[in-house]
Amino acid sequence: MESAVLFLSILVLGRAAVIPNECKITEVLNDKLQYEKRLMYMSDYFPLDYKFLVKHEEVLRCQNITNLRNQGIPVKELRYLWGIVNERILFKMKSALPGRHPSLQYVTDLAAIFKELLKIRQQVSNEIILGILTRLKVPNDVADRKPVRPKALLDNCFKVLHELHREDCSLSNPRKQTACYRGAGTTGD
Repeated sequence: MESAVLFLSILVLGRAAVIPNECKITEVLNDKLQYEKRLMYMSDYFPLDYKFLVKHEEVLRCQNITNLRNQGIPVKELRYLWGIVNERILFKMKSALPGRHPSLQYVTDLAAIFKELLKIRQQVSNEIILGILTRLKVPNDVADRKPVRPKALLDNCFKVLHELHREDCSLSNPRKQTACYRGAGTTGD
């Protein structure tokens, strides 16, 4: 209940003005992406082995973030990339779900949080990130896409959230599954 009130407060404030504290938004996102909610909305409510076809760049894993960091890309630009990638994924999910699907409101709420989060992001100047963003916009063949389970996409989102914000924001993780570490759980199919 408390998280729902916080979520609505952030959306109301966000419409009136840009929220200066990114951590407040990431805390709401962290709450929405807890394991139990991802399991219920992205696994239990979907047919067994249901997968979305996504571009290679839309599967943003911790390893991708680590590789980009090692190339000297600033965290702010990685956060922007993460926000854009997940906003696209949520848009795809939302457009694929029927109007009365039990996961539709969950996906809509997540998309609204990402929309608010992207309002406070700076534009990128790094050529590598710009190249990835360009490839995301280019239409490609369905044959060039890979099938990924919806929960795996949001598992990646959650793990990268913690990887990119752990130094600046105190995010709770009761299951201790922030797993951008070796041997971590599912990162995509």
